Amino acid sequence: MGTEMSIIVPTRNEAECVEKTLGKIADVLEKGGDGYEILVMDDGSKDGTKEKVGAFAAKNGNVRLVNRVEPFGFGYSIRDGIRMASGKYAVIMMADLSDDPALLPRIKEGMDAGCDAVVCSRFMEGSEIRRYPFLKMVSNRLFNWTVGIAFNLGTGDASNAYKAFRVEKAKELPVESRGFQVSAEMLIRMKLAGAKICEIPASWEDRSAGEAKFKLGNTFISYFMLFLKMFKLAYLGGKK
Repeated sequence: MGTEMSIIVPTRNEAECVEKTLGKIADVLEKGGDGYEILVMDDGSKDGTKEKVGAFAAKNGNVRLVNRVEPFGFGYSIRDGIRMASGKYAVIMMADLSDDPALLPRIKEGMDAGCDAVVCSRFMEGSEIRRYPFLKMVSNRLFNWTVGIAFNLGTGDASNAYKAFRVEKAKELPVESRGFQVSAEMLIRMKLAGAKICEIPASWEDRSAGEAKFKLGNTFISYFMLFLKMFKLAYLGGKK
């Protein structure tokens, strides 16, 4: 059976939640009956994350632990995961279960129907958000409103990492982001290349275990710099 979906899960000290996350993802994919792989991209965890993933992988041959070397960072993990993906579609998911694995069948339906990327949107009819920090919400809506208009993305949640990409097209993208803005860069670059972007409503809940890696100040600056870079590329003939 060929690999249909490659799930990319970046980790750094996620021992409190990674087993539960992998279990729920695997349960959904096993019920779907399609070939899959789960690539756990670990950035030097020191809390037992690697050991727990290794034990899970020993029971499920579709799970692979990738011990990354520096430079570390969410963006580097995603870029490496895309390069390593063997499936038709690659899905980015967080290790803390803030992304609902139950959406995976709907994501696959969209990709099978011809979408080049599927965004799991937290800000459309049918979506649900729980415990979303206020300042994070303000910065989120500002960025997404701006890029949505500037690049006609067709989604109101370009910043949500929970996305699927057609692997053959994602591998061609000259992605440079090192941080959490990486999936937004991928989406914008795909749109500028003429890709079909789709979205589905998603539920999102802030993590209940482990330590958040998202730092609002630094991330906001990174997203702002990404917007400037993509605006220059789209309208001013900037470097690809």
